[in-house]
Amino acid sequence: MNNKDLKHMKSDKEKNLPINSLGILETLNKHLEDYLNLLAQNLTTERLSQLILKEFIDVSNLFITICDQEYNKVQTGKNLDFTTIHSLHYLLAELFKDTMLIHRDVLLQVHISQNKKQESLVDEKAVLNHLKESKAILEKAINSLVQKISAERNPLQHTDKKRKKLISKAKHQQNPWEVYKNQFLTIQNQAKEIEKSTQTLSDVILIFKDIKNHTQTICSTLINELESSKQTIAMVMDSVKNLDEPVKTSDTISIIEDILDDLDLKNPQQESYAFDIESKIAALKENNIPVASEDGLLLIKKINFNKSAKKWLNYMLFPDLIELWQNRVNLIAFYKHSLLNLKSSLTLLKNNNTLETLPSQVQSLQNLLQSVNTNEKLQRKIISQVQENLNSEFLVTNIYDAEDFLKVSLQSSITQLTSSKNNFFLDVEKRIKNLQSFFSTRYEISTVKSPFKKLENASKCIEYRTFKASNVHYDTLFLNKNFIGDLFLVPRESEKQKLQETLNLWKKGHSKAILVVGNNLSGKSTFIESVAKDYFDKQSIVLEVDSTISVEGRKFKTTKNLAEALQHIKKHTYNFKPLLVIDNLELWRDKNHSFLNNVRAAIEFIESESDQVFVIMTTSNAMQSHLDKRLPFSHSFSSIIDVNKAKVDEIYKAILLRHGASHRSLVNEKGLPLLNKQLELYVQKLCRDYDYNMGEVLQAWTYAITTADDNNVVYQEKEYEFEDFFNNEEIIILKYVLLYKHINEIVLKNFLGKQYDSSFKSGLKRLTNTKVFLRNPEGNLVLNPVLYHNIREILKYRGVLN
Repeated sequence: MNNKDLKHMKSDKEKNLPINSLGILETLNKHLEDYLNLLAQNLTTERLSQLILKEFIDVSNLFITICDQEYNKVQTGKNLDFTTIHSLHYLLAELFKDTMLIHRDVLLQVHISQNKKQESLVDEKAVLNHLKESKAILEKAINSLVQKISAERNPLQHTDKKRKKLISKAKHQQNPWEVYKNQFLTIQNQAKEIEKSTQTLSDVILIFKDIKNHTQTICSTLINELESSKQTIAMVMDSVKNLDEPVKTSDTISIIEDILDDLDLKNPQQESYAFDIESKIAALKENNIPVASEDGLLLIKKINFNKSAKKWLNYMLFPDLIELWQNRVNLIAFYKHSLLNLKSSLTLLKNNNTLETLPSQVQSLQNLLQSVNTNEKLQRKIISQVQENLNSEFLVTNIYDAEDFLKVSLQSSITQLTSSKNNFFLDVEKRIKNLQSFFSTRYEISTVKSPFKKLENASKCIEYRTFKASNVHYDTLFLNKNFIGDLFLVPRESEKQKLQETLNLWKKGHSKAILVVGNNLSGKSTFIESVAKDYFDKQSIVLEVDSTISVEGRKFKTTKNLAEALQHIKKHTYNFKPLLVIDNLELWRDKNHSFLNNVRAAIEFIESESDQVFVIMTTSNAMQSHLDKRLPFSHSFSSIIDVNKAKVDEIYKAILLRHGASHRSLVNEKGLPLLNKQLELYVQKLCRDYDYNMGEVLQAWTYAITTADDNNVVYQEKEYEFEDFFNNEEIIILKYVLLYKHINEIVLKNFLGKQYDSSFKSGLKRLTNTKVFLRNPEGNLVLNPVLYHNIREILKYRGVLN
C-alpha cells in the first residue's frame, strides 16, 4: 500500500468521525500550543506568575467550557458524540487536572523563591536557575498533554470495535465531569490565594526588615558611643600627659567638666524601643498562608504574625538589648566616677601647686580606657549574636519550615535558611495518587476561646492547685518556707561558694555588699538564713519593716523608713562587724516614705559602711531590672547572686528529703510503687515547666499528690492550664503586685484618683473573687502563690515585664 492509498483511507476515516470531535480537540490543542509559545519566551519570575494566573487560567476555562457543552448534551440526550465525551470527561480531564496541579505547585514555589529573594536568602543566580527549572517542568507537562490530545484526534485510534466499547462505557458509567469541574475551580481559587498571600508576605517582610534596620541602628549607636568615649578618654589623657605646671590643670579640669555635662545615664532609645516596635508590628495580623503541597493537598498555615513576632522579640531579642543597655549604663557610671575622681585629684594638685601624683592619674585613665575596650568587646559580642538571630531566625519565610513559625525554644534556635540548603520546588512530575482528596485544604487547628471559657478554665486550675485539708501534713513539708534542721536544707553549693569568696575579701578589709536576686519562691530567704547561721552566728541583723531589732543591746523599732533604721545601725556598729540582711527590699515603702528614697538610702549606706558591715540585700529579678532603669542599682553591689534557678539534682534531692520525712510510700494512680526512673522523669518535667525554680517545683509537686489512707501518697499529674483572661487594667495591677508584693484598695485609689472607680475597681474586685489575689493578715492583697509562675509568664508575653 503506497502513501497515496494511506492518505485516501485516512480521509475516509475522518469522514466517519463526527466533525465536532476533531474541531474541539484541535481548538484546545491550538490554545495549548499558543500558551507553550509564551512559555518559551524569555520570562521573569513575575511574568511567569502572571502567565500562569492569566493565560493558563484562560486555557483551563476554555477546557471547562468545552466540557460543559458536552456534558449538557449528555443531560439532554441530543447530538451525543460518545467518543468526544469519553475523551474529554474520562481521559483528558484527568490529565488536564494533573497539569493544573503542576501549575499550581510551580506557582507556589516561584512565589516562595520571590519571598526568599526579598529576604536576601537567595541570590539572583539561584532565582534564575529556579525559574529555568520551573519553565522546563511546565513545558514538559504541556507537551505531554498536547501529545495525548493529538493521539485522541488520530482517526486510526478509533476502530468500530473500540468506539462501541466507549459508547457502552459512557452509557453505563456515571459521568465524572461535575466532580472534575469542582476540582478545577478549586485549583483556580488556590492559585489566586497563592498570589494574594504573596503580596501579604511581601508587606510582612518589609515590616520585619524595618524592625531589623531599627535594631541595627540602635546597635550602631551604642558602638559609636563607645568609639566616641575612647576618643574622649584619649583627649583627656593627652591633656594630662602634657601638664608641665600646676596652673595648667585648670584647662584639663574644664575639659573634664564639659565631658561630665554631656554624660547622661538616660537612654531614650531604651525607653522608646518597645513603643516603636509595637507601632511597627501593629499592622500585622492573622493570615492563612499556603506553604507547601503534599500528595495533591495544598497545605495552609494559619499564622498570627503580630502575636508570633511579638513573642519572639520578647524572648529572643529584648533580653540581649536590655543587656546592651545595662552594660552601657554600667560603663557610663564607671566613666563618670573615674572622671570625677580625676577632677578632684587635679583640683588638689592645683591647690597644692604640685604635679607629684600626675603619673598615677595617667595610669587611672589607662585603666579606664582598658575598661572601655573590655566593654566594647562584650558589646560587640552581644551585637553579633543579635544580628545572627535576626538574620537567621527573624524571617518571614520561616513559615515554609516544618517547625512552628518563629518558635521560641530554650534548647535550640530555628534552623537557618540559606540558598545552599533549600530546594525550591517539589518533584511535580510524580504521578499524584488519591485523586478524591486532591483538593482538600488542610488548615492548622485554631480555636478562639471566649473570655468566659478562659475564666472557667483558670478557676478550675486554681481550684486544682489550692491547698487541700486531707494533704495538710504532707503538703506542709513542701510548702514550709523555713528549712527544718540542717539535714532538711539542700545547699546551693555554687552560690554559697561565690558568697564565701566575697566574704573572705570583706574580712580582709575590702568594702563588699551582695545582692541576692530571684523570683518568688526561689529560696532567697532560705539562702541568706543559711549564710547567717554558717558564717555569723549571732552577729547578724535582720532588718524587716515594722519589727524590732537589737544592735549592741540597743533596741530599735523599725517603720517603713529604711534610712532611719540604717542610721541607727550605723551609730552602733563601731565595736563589731555584723552581717546586715535587708530581705525583700520592695516592702520598704508607704505614703510617707517612697520606695526610691529608701533604695537611695540603702545605696548610700553600702557606699559608706560596707567595709564595717557585710550587707546582703534581696529582691526579685523584675525589681532589679526596674531599679536599674532608674538608678545605678546593681552597680552598687560588689557581687550579685542569682538563686532563681536551681540545679535538677538539687531540686530532686529536696523533693526526696521532704517526701522521706513524711514516712509514706509514693505510688502511681494504679497503686504501684513509683520507680526511681519515673520519679526522675516527673521531677525533670516539673523543673522544665517551672523554669527550675526550687520553691515553685516543690509547690507544684503537691498539686499532683493525694494522700491515701494506707500510708501511701498517690502521684497523679493532671493538666489544668491557667488561661490569660485579664483585661488591660488588671494587667497593670498584676504587674504592680508582682513587683511590690502587695497592694490595697486605698493605695490604688490614692494613686489613680477618679480612674480607680471608673476603670480599676471592677478589675481589682474580679481578681479578688477569682482568688488570683488573696488577702493577708494585714489586709493587703497579695498574689496567690500557686499562680506566681503563670502570672509572670503572662506579663512577659504581654510585653509589660522584662
